[in-house]
Amino acid sequence: MASLPPSRDIERLRVLAMLHYVVAGLVLAVTLMSLIFVVAGGMVLLTPESVTSGDSELPPLAAGLIFVVIGGALFLYGLVLAIALIVSGGCLRRHKHYWFSVVVACGALLFTPLGTVLGVATLVVLLQESVRELYGIIPSSPP
Repeated sequence: MASLPPSRDIERLRVLAMLHYVVAGLVLAVTLMSLIFVVAGGMVLLTPESVTSGDSELPPLAAGLIFVVIGGALFLYGLVLAIALIVSGGCLRRHKHYWFSVVVACGALLFTPLGTVLGVATLVVLLQESVRELYGIIPSSPP
């Protein structure tokens, strides 16, 4: 006969799910700022003659391309992370897809400082034996 999961674990997962939604919103807000790099780089690429290079050895086209690539990569990372956090929040709330939530928690560690705190807290909760049982993960037997 299976015992009922402790309400403390369910409450922790519910709070973590809400925090995932909040951090996802913050990630999206910060991600939109990376578009400033894309716009600046795009302006340099479209009108390279308007940028004076001075003593710089880097041509304006290369500088514009660097800005576009870095801004685009940051935007893509933030967008994927925000979507993954939203999906993981739903999974935490429903106690489904354990390993997906673990992977997203590890990915959130790079979004400092809030993502780091959220990722560590999520990993601490998810790695508890009682939470693993709540997800239906059979505990491994000691060797």
